[in-house]
Amino acid sequence: MNKQAKTFKHPINILIIGLSTLAIIPASVKAVSRNIPATNSPEKPAILMSQRQQEIQFKRGASSAEVKGGVARGEVMIYLINAKEGQTMNVEIQSVEGNAVFKVVDPNTNAVVEGEKSWSGELPQTGKYQIVVGTERGGASYTLSVSID
Repeated sequence: MNKQAKTFKHPINILIIGLSTLAIIPASVKAVSRNIPATNSPEKPAILMSQRQQEIQFKRGASSAEVKGGVARGEVMIYLINAKEGQTMNVEIQSVEGNAVFKVVDPNTNAVVEGEKSWSGELPQTGKYQIVVGTERGGASYTLSVSID
């Protein structure tokens, strides 16, 4: 019944892995948001952070939608939305503490805008856009409003 605890043959490897993890997990999502890889881009390195995805679809006849959500520190939420070249996208995010921000990424994984709370602009191409929501500090509950004209 007396079982001896397992020991690691190479404890230095665990220390190196732990230190490497600390080096690549930044303290704030705002710092990370500039480095968020597209979900469909295998040539870019993955970032060790929590991220979730949700498709935004407008109701029949509507050109806007509102989504309520929340992100904890170190998390992002990715909203996917289809749009056409030349359309105007309007995005606004509101949070109680004013710390929620977003980044819009085009279908080629290029940032259109980042670290914003409100933005409106003409879309450069047709395809699936990402709206990546994170925080400047701490966690946040938010309301994200998106419209495409």
